[in-house]
Amino acid sequence: MVNILRPASTSPVVDEQAMQAFRHQWQIYSKVVDHDYLSHQEVQAVLHQELVTDVNRPFKFLDLACGDARLTVAALQGTPVIHYHGIDLSAPALAMARHTVKSLACHAELEQEDFVSAMRSRREPADVVWIGLALHHLQTPDKGVLMREVRATVGHAGRFLIYEPVCKEGESRPAYLDRFEQINHVAWAALTRDEWAAMLAHVRAADIPETPSVWVQLGRDAGFSDVCDLFTDPTGFYTVFRFRP
Repeated sequence: MVNILRPASTSPVVDEQAMQAFRHQWQIYSKVVDHDYLSHQEVQAVLHQELVTDVNRPFKFLDLACGDARLTVAALQGTPVIHYHGIDLSAPALAMARHTVKSLACHAELEQEDFVSAMRSRREPADVVWIGLALHHLQTPDKGVLMREVRATVGHAGRFLIYEPVCKEGESRPAYLDRFEQINHVAWAALTRDEWAAMLAHVRAADIPETPSVWVQLGRDAGFSDVCDLFTDPTGFYTVFRFRP
């Protein structure tokens, strides 16, 4: 069973122009995922392994900025998940997620809301909270605020897992972005010139990576005493971190 939740305020109807823009952006992102340029296959395997070995008990799963939920639903297969809650601001993405989560054996809820606002007002506990390639859109202090809210949500025995951009220790954001362009312009060969330009523009406008040491410190400041990295993609641009109380 899938429940669709929406914010109390009226949501604007997605007009055709907005829908076309979403389809274009999603087509590019889907091509990146299909070619595994962001190591989604490896991340899916890492998340699945964590859920079946480290958690290893019935759990409620909160998926922040879930998108179409493709990665997380695949990772949840064969795990003792008892409830799935996906949150995303995009109505078209949630429409796709609605079909994706039907393969889960547990009850699923999808909520149309900005994940920052959703966490600010959240009172329901969750055993595992996941966010992938979305937390980095926040400034460093705002990342810390959200991580403290997640810490309150997972209690004393839960888990918080993230897959987010990392820069080298001492590397500035401009240097990170230049390195990203230099390496991935060649590596992401399946993208057309226009698709690469659109992806690069998004990265330069929205990506705010942190060094591994900052990610660790943010977690500890939020109340997670056990912080470790579980996986870094071969290019060194993205890392899975696990935070435990």
